[in-house]
This record gives sequence, structure tokens and C-alpha cells, in this order.
Amino acid sequence: MWDVHRARASWPRLEPLAQAQVWLIRLPDDQQALSPETLACLSPQESQRAQRFAQARDARRYMAAHAALRTLLGELLGCAPDVLPWQTDAHGKPHLPGHRLQFNLSHSDAWALVAVHPARALGVDLEIHHPWHDMADLAGSIFHPQESTAWARLPVADQARALHAAWTRKEACLKAVGVGLDIPPEQVCVGLADAPAQGRWQLGHGHQIDAAQGVHWCDLSLPLPEPHSACLAWTPP
Repeated sequence: MWDVHRARASWPRLEPLAQAQVWLIRLPDDQQALSPETLACLSPQESQRAQRFAQARDARRYMAAHAALRTLLGELLGCAPDVLPWQTDAHGKPHLPGHRLQFNLSHSDAWALVAVHPARALGVDLEIHHPWHDMADLAGSIFHPQESTAWARLPVADQARALHAAWTRKEACLKAVGVGLDIPPEQVCVGLADAPAQGRWQLGHGHQIDAAQGVHWCDLSLPLPEPHSACLAWTPP
């Protein structure tokens, strides 16, 4: 049985940015049930959403990831996980009214990442590598023109890894800005440098984030057995 409180002690913590903390969380195995104490961390809305998953494994991992997020935020704010004043904005990004603490969650397969910062808006993304069945089509739909040109010149053996890295960087940047896919991924130019890398996405005019400073990002090196890509993005102070 997977219990969030017992699992808590085993989560590695990274500090890729001053005052930022990122935890790596091992989620339940395929057949592992969740403890009642874990389920008690969730809000009614999260429990209801979990019921809409087609696969029971996916529902358990969703609940475990959200229980882990609530447990970590509760530690930082000194309150019980289930009473956090959680709200989502118009784009679905969660926040805590009345608190400056910023946070973000990503999960892929049996792993999750939770990122927090006391003031800066964050985006984090994790992708466990799986074969791409439509790699060329996906690349054509998400790449900036400069990235498309660079990707086409890569050896075929390197294209999948580059696509994974670029996708996680774009996802993290868009999550940091908090506008979802209102900004198409092909407008987010993060390049195809081998991971680990870092950079800055400069937004066009008309966005709330200062276009001159942009959104900063860095790849995360995680102690995972599976091939993966992970990225943290943050807004300027």
C-alpha cells in the first residue's frame, strides 16, 4: 500500500534556482493501493476528477501526485493538506489565494515533480521517454521555424531525444506563464541544445511577463532509471 506520509521521507530534493525547491516523487506501482490517510489529503474535486480516469492505475497516480503536492505545501504553510485554500485561474493553473507561494506539478508514468518558490511563478515538466509514433508530425506542429531547421539536420538517432527535451522545455515555459495553450508551442523557441541546458524564452509583446526579461528555464538532471527529460521554468522577479 502506498502512503504519502511514509513515502515522504524518500523524496529527493533539488535546488536548481535560489529559493526554489523541486521534489522527485515515486508514485504507486501498477497494482499498489492508496492508504486512507493518502486519500484524506485530497479535496472533493480531486477525488471526483480521479473517478473520471479510464484506467485505475492512472487514477491512483493522479491522486498520489496531488496528495504529495498537498503534503509538501502543507508542510511549507503549516496547515493540514486537505484544508489548503486551493483555487484555479481561468487557464486552470492552481494557486493559493492570500499566499505568495508559487508551485507547480508534473507527472509521467510512475514519477512526479513538485516545484515551489516563495514568489516566482513556476512551471515544471517531466516526460519519461517512450517511442514517438508520429514524431515528424509532432515536430512539425510544435517547433519554431529555427528549431525545425535544426531538428531536420540532426542524425535520426538523435531526433527523438531532442524532441523530448524541447517538448518539456516548452511545457515548463507555458506553465510558468500560466496561459495554457493560448500561446501555441511553436511560438516558444527553446532550441535543441543537448540536455542539461538552460536558456531564456523571450515572449512577444502583449504578454503580462516582461518581454525584455522573458521566461528562464533549465533542464533538470534526475536520478531516474528510465530515459527522461525534465525542465523547470520561472518568471523574472
